[in-house]
Amino acid sequence: GGVLALASYPTFDLSTLYSNQANYDAVSEDPLKPLYNRAILGTYSPGSTFKMVTATAGLAEGVITTTSTIQDRGIYENVSNHPRCWAYPRTHGVINVSQAIRDSCNYFFYEVGFRLAGSGNYSDAAGIEKIQKYAAMYGLTEKTGIELVENTSQIATEYPVMAAIGQSDNNLTTIGLARYVTAVANSGTVYNLSLLNKVTDKDGNVLETFGSSVKNQIDVLDASEWSAIHSGMRM
Repeated sequence: GGVLALASYPTFDLSTLYSNQANYDAVSEDPLKPLYNRAILGTYSPGSTFKMVTATAGLAEGVITTTSTIQDRGIYENVSNHPRCWAYPRTHGVINVSQAIRDSCNYFFYEVGFRLAGSGNYSDAAGIEKIQKYAAMYGLTEKTGIELVENTSQIATEYPVMAAIGQSDNNLTTIGLARYVTAVANSGTVYNLSLLNKVTDKDGNVLETFGSSVKNQIDVLDASEWSAIHSGMRM
């Protein structure tokens, strides 16, 4: 939960920023907005980085298992917009969840999103509710707790098949994504993030201490299911 590095681009030279008014004006008026900290304020479509949320939801809800397979047919025809896997006209063949993470297979996760929405009794709202539920477990619906002004991510509100691959209207912060992937890596511990260690007075006396803390523990997957997600990420 301790933030070791935090970077935004384009950058600026802090040592000269306030040296004269011209320097400050040049940076503050730059159309690329170097003073806007994209790491904590910018929100972006997460794309395939979101697929571990969908894998978690699929495994926890029982619509897939670690060994069940789905055949990538290139064009997904269960929804009207007929989205394609990124590899089309090639396909990823018959794959399980670990291999789907390895290949970042859109088709596999379209199908998981469809199953979360009820498959034969398809409900857009039901599918979105499940995706939002598991995104919330990873802290993606809340700020991270870092001691700076940060934005809040938005989890998709429609089209669960597209939301399942990080599209639809998913709009996440980079710092939120970083915390989420940390939780994936450590099998479900979500931390409140912290940049600070302590505040001292001029004599070195500690006035206040800071540090990360555990926000919540994701306990919906067993060890074999975490292992399947980890295996896919390593591959």
